Amino acid sequence: MSEAVQITCGTCSAEVVVEKFSWHHTTVQWDAATLSHCTELGVPATATHDIAPMRSCPRLRDAINVAAVEGKLGDLD
Repeated sequence: MSEAVQITCGTCSAEVVVEKFSWHHTTVQWDAATLSHCTELGVPATATHDIAPMRSCPRLRDAINVAAVEGKLGDLD
């Protein structure tokens, strides 16, 4: 399990706090400032097929994945 780490998007400079518990389990927290920077997260998500809506940004997800591969989110193996 990792400690909470601040990750900054290389595209829009939005900042999120990330905890990665395994390669498949990630917790991401953001605030109003992040929503104002990121055009993807700033758009309200819509629910489909009775599944709770999830906001997502592919560029921010890429930044989190790079940090994980570089070991910045702890030992995930």
